[in-house]
Amino acid sequence: MTLVFISFLTSVIFWLWIILKYDKFEREPLKSILFVLVTGGLISAFSAGILNDLFLGFANHYVEKGSPINSGIQLSLLSCGFVGLNEETLKALATILLIRRMKGFNEPADALVYAMTVALGFAVFENIIYSIKYGLATFYIRQFNAVPLHMGLAAIWGMGIAKVKFLHQGKYFFRVLPYVLFAAIIHALYNYSTYLIIYPVLTVIILSGFAFILIRFATRKVKRYAEDGPFANRLFCHSCGTVNFPDERVCKKCGEKFHLEFYVLCHKCNARVSKIAEACPRCGEKFGDR
Repeated sequence: MTLVFISFLTSVIFWLWIILKYDKFEREPLKSILFVLVTGGLISAFSAGILNDLFLGFANHYVEKGSPINSGIQLSLLSCGFVGLNEETLKALATILLIRRMKGFNEPADALVYAMTVALGFAVFENIIYSIKYGLATFYIRQFNAVPLHMGLAAIWGMGIAKVKFLHQGKYFFRVLPYVLFAAIIHALYNYSTYLIIYPVLTVIILSGFAFILIRFATRKVKRYAEDGPFANRLFCHSCGTVNFPDERVCKKCGEKFHLEFYVLCHKCNARVSKIAEACPRCGEKFGDR
């Protein structure tokens, strides 16, 4: 029992460190992170588990009755598609409900940080269930594939949440939905690949490699969104790696032009201003049509 507790605690600490490591300039309060981790993880994991079980029971019932869904391949595809869409949708909804009015949600990187934290919570509670069913060895294997997969996919629809908050200020669900669908397709393909790869060891290696590509993508996005945020005190050139002042328009070494996704620089005072602002909050310069 002690080994189980230590394993889960170590896992949570390690993955939280990975998430927060790249949110450099205005880190989220640990209290908020833990609240989102536990609450978002519980809501999404258990609701997804119930709906997954209901769907699989329904699909198996029709297979037994001799419906057109009568092949293992069709059933596997259908199941993987539903599970991917169900889990990514519920994780995204839990994240939106928990953070959309949170005062600390004040920079683009926060959307990815909280999305990945909910996904980590989801993976933790899912791992508890899997470990009870299949033993602690399953837990260790999932640290290299399922956990980074969930967090990496969360970064995809986390980008959508950031864009709604800081660029569009519209209805979250409809604007984030395309990102959720894209993540769900990747999730479904990942799940279905477990049926295609014959050798278990090869399955673990391939899926772990794919999951770590996703987590690498996610951490780089967190870093980039943090640099693009209002609290950044430096800007890294993505061409040559040179550190620049946050109000630079081009890299001082290679001349590469900086493209900020969420902010612009005021032409009068060089302050970093939201792209949806009508005037600079520092000097009052009117932007007009841009």
